[in-house]
Amino acid sequence: MSETDTPASTLLARLWREYLAPRWRLVTVAVVLSALTAAAASSYAFMVQWAFSLIEREDARVVWLAPIVIIAISAIRGLSLYLQTLQTNRLALKVMQDLQEAMYVRLVRADFARLVREPVGNLVSRFTNDITLMREALVRAANNLLRDTLTVAGTIAAMFYFDWMLAILVLVIYPIAALPVIRIGKMLRRTSTEAQTQMGEVTSFLDESFSGARMVKTYRLEDYETERSRHAFLDRFRLALSLTASKARVDPILEIVGGAALAGVLAVGGWRISQGATSIADILGFLTAIAMMAPAVRAIGTLSAVAQEGMAVLNRAFALIDEPDTVLESPDAKPLNILKAEVVLEDVEFAYGDGATALHDINVTAKSGETIAFVGPSGSGKTTILNLIPRLYDPVAGSVRIDGQDISKATVKSVRDAVALVSQDVTLFDDSIRANIAFGRLDASDAEIIDAAKAADAHDFITALPQGYDTPVGPRGGKLSGGQRQRIAIARAILKDAPILLLDEATSALDAEAEARVQEALKRLAKGRTTLVIAHRLATVRDADRICVLEDGRIVEDGRHDDLIARDGLYARLSKLQFAT
Repeated sequence: MSETDTPASTLLARLWREYLAPRWRLVTVAVVLSALTAAAASSYAFMVQWAFSLIEREDARVVWLAPIVIIAISAIRGLSLYLQTLQTNRLALKVMQDLQEAMYVRLVRADFARLVREPVGNLVSRFTNDITLMREALVRAANNLLRDTLTVAGTIAAMFYFDWMLAILVLVIYPIAALPVIRIGKMLRRTSTEAQTQMGEVTSFLDESFSGARMVKTYRLEDYETERSRHAFLDRFRLALSLTASKARVDPILEIVGGAALAGVLAVGGWRISQGATSIADILGFLTAIAMMAPAVRAIGTLSAVAQEGMAVLNRAFALIDEPDTVLESPDAKPLNILKAEVVLEDVEFAYGDGATALHDINVTAKSGETIAFVGPSGSGKTTILNLIPRLYDPVAGSVRIDGQDISKATVKSVRDAVALVSQDVTLFDDSIRANIAFGRLDASDAEIIDAAKAADAHDFITALPQGYDTPVGPRGGKLSGGQRQRIAIARAILKDAPILLLDEATSALDAEAEARVQEALKRLAKGRTTLVIAHRLATVRDADRICVLEDGRIVEDGRHDDLIARDGLYARLSKLQFAT
């Protein structure tokens, strides 16, 4: 995915327009509380000046009234700070929730090609590492930016009240830090973007390594994986250290500038006292204003570094949300009108994103109730054909029609409602068996779920489990055997009751006994449906109404099993190889 470096002003304007402005009430309360907190902080300077002026005049109120006023202001500031922190955190976290939901909705509704193009680890990283950085930036901005900016404004006003000449001196010295801080921020944004991408790669590597633990152990790849991890973690360390080093430069710059400002105020202030142009009380009030302003300036300076990381994340998030689909629904799309469920692929050409043509001149007709099998060497285009039926992809030329209706002109919902899929890689969610079957039709009753399980030859093993249909299947269905997972998937397809059935090597990973049971369930499922099936085991497609043999994306043979054997072509050679073994 292309992620251009969008200007920060554009990103912030969109963040405000789409995520903050709709919550203007929360924003208003946060602003009021921030202003109250800043006003209380700025008032300390006036309190110190007032208290010392009382001391100079030997006014007894300094003993009893000044402490009461100071305690009252401290209590107001403490309470407003607490409420402001709660309110701004609520606002920031709500924005993060909205961004996460927008990203997830965009991905879950994205084209199949988009989802398979990026490793799962990278996608997960967007919702974990990226969002953590964004949350930190938003919380810091919400908590500190407005409050500290108002504090700086209030203390500067106090400085001008006490001594305009010293105020100008401070305003000349402090902006010196702005240029290097801005440069550091720009560098941080570039480095942060690289670090977020690399963190996605680390997450993807960990997902691969732990998911493939069986192969790693069997092939003794521990040392190889350890070396891979060393390089991945070393890159992570390098980028993290670079980010830390850049952030660490901000505080020393602000510390030096603050020291220079203090030194200048003491020098010039002492001279002005000696000239009778100001009083000790005013200078002490001025120094208190600097003491209150310095932490706020430092917070704004360090916030700039965190904000640049947040800008990099925001850029990636908006780029994802805005990414266009390639499978589009036409404005005048109409639902499919299914009568016979006849599937026709006419002159179909298809190429993936890299430009390599995967299918050439595919012409297939699956009549109502027929079973059409696709066989051929790996990479010959079998799965690609099946992916065109539910519009996971669109052909670059030709058409796919169901009952004479071009599916590219129909609503995507109606196309996918007409199709049920059972594949080799069964997808089960970490939920109960009941819920996993019900994904075929979410409004199904318990009786319908049980009937579907019985038809899939799954009811007996389900009821034998300790919790029956409420048994959790575990992550990716790991608590069930391969045959059990397949029968759950078949029950799901039976429950969906779609007129078109797609079988993608549904039994290739099973042992003989499990395969026999699953095959029986598949026969019951396919009855009365138009079925398109992919099978490496040619024995499973002997009874197909027609077999299409693919090689290099082309149909090179077409016919029934006996006819293809008699031709002594590719199908016959594949058959001899399988039965010879």
